[in-house]
Amino acid sequence: MTVRRRGVGLLPPLLAGFVAAVAVETSAGLLLYADDGLLPALTSILTIEVGALGLGLGSGSLSRGGTVVEQIRGRWLFCLIAFALAAVLSAGLSFMGDLPGTWLGQGVGLGFLGGLPLFSIGSLLGTMSRPDEFGRSSLPLVGAPSVLGAAVGFLLAGSVLLPNAAPYTLYLSCLVILSGGALLQGRVLDGRPSVEVLETVSGPTGELRVEGRATGDPRREMKVLLEGGRVRGAEDPEGNPGREWEAAVLEGLSQEDRRPESILYLGGGSGTLVRLLSHRFPQTRIQVVERSSELVALARSRFAKWDGWEDVGLQVGKLLAPSPGVETSFSVIVIDCGALPTIGGAPFLGASDWRFLVDHLEARGVVLMGGLRVEEGDAAPPSWEVVGDGRRWFEKVSLYQADSDPAGGKLPHEGWDGAEIFLLLSTVGAAPWPLSLSAFQFLTTEQS
Repeated sequence: MTVRRRGVGLLPPLLAGFVAAVAVETSAGLLLYADDGLLPALTSILTIEVGALGLGLGSGSLSRGGTVVEQIRGRWLFCLIAFALAAVLSAGLSFMGDLPGTWLGQGVGLGFLGGLPLFSIGSLLGTMSRPDEFGRSSLPLVGAPSVLGAAVGFLLAGSVLLPNAAPYTLYLSCLVILSGGALLQGRVLDGRPSVEVLETVSGPTGELRVEGRATGDPRREMKVLLEGGRVRGAEDPEGNPGREWEAAVLEGLSQEDRRPESILYLGGGSGTLVRLLSHRFPQTRIQVVERSSELVALARSRFAKWDGWEDVGLQVGKLLAPSPGVETSFSVIVIDCGALPTIGGAPFLGASDWRFLVDHLEARGVVLMGGLRVEEGDAAPPSWEVVGDGRRWFEKVSLYQADSDPAGGKLPHEGWDGAEIFLLLSTVGAAPWPLSLSAFQFLTTEQS
């Protein structure tokens, strides 16, 4: 959309607001008693106060630092401060004799009793209507409830409150009402997902970014590492895996009959699973292959501190290719599919890639493929090409699926829908794996 087209797009709401203001002031001028000074005073008050409301709405819709949730909370605080100042000023003006009738008193009163409170309310409503980091509005509906609330406020203020209460009492009452509104929305926002970008660097494979994500009530926090928009690592504050499939790998390999003698982790540069496997199996030989040294450095600086990288073989380069650093075979090969090229949401592996896996896997070994997600409406995992190819190269391909409910998972994903898939490819004589692994449940087995 061009700048000119965006400017033209502002005209319809501007024109609608213009005719609404004309209708309000015309009807007030016709219906109220005739007084030479009434219409100019009414015009000044409406112009300044409605203008302040409009400026607040515009400023609230602008993107600022921090999450939308944090910005909404900041606007609530701004409203409380504005109405507290109005309450203090209205109480002071009532004890100042003729000052409220002077130009100075009227100017100060119009600014702090009407302009600033309306600006703060406009800023709050504008922020409420902004979409969050996932493209969703903070509230499903903002405009209609706020206008209806204003209508009720006009009715009660004119018929009940103003005739029977002092102005400062009304502002203090508004302060209490705002506090209640802030608490109510706080409870709603506490369960919503939030994202904060902690660090961004450039790498040969795309932008690398670490985000702090949180969701749920009670709040669950997570650090997430993304490469070109794809999740490549995640940890909770205690250093546990934020990706369910890595927790499933750790659980499966921890059983007595599956303790690995050697592990090759393709795409394991985030270090979370490598660190936990090294702690649990100190005698196991672990080799890691990662495409980007920048990803490894970013993960080391942002994820749980660990001095064991020196004891792990780390190679930077192409994941599925023969290299001097990966010459022997392994009892377990783990693949983060987030580091692989994809077609239609499924990982793509050529014949040479499958040959690499077969050549580097010991007898009775297993290949574990995680980091796969299937969105609603996409092709089912059994139809993926990687499943069909896996059947041609391995005796068995087992599929596991995690709960698609984001409230039950550890890692908040963009979109918040779909399901995570975990693939297990095994050779002849490999020990069977359980039907349940962490949040995953056995889905189906494809046998050749």
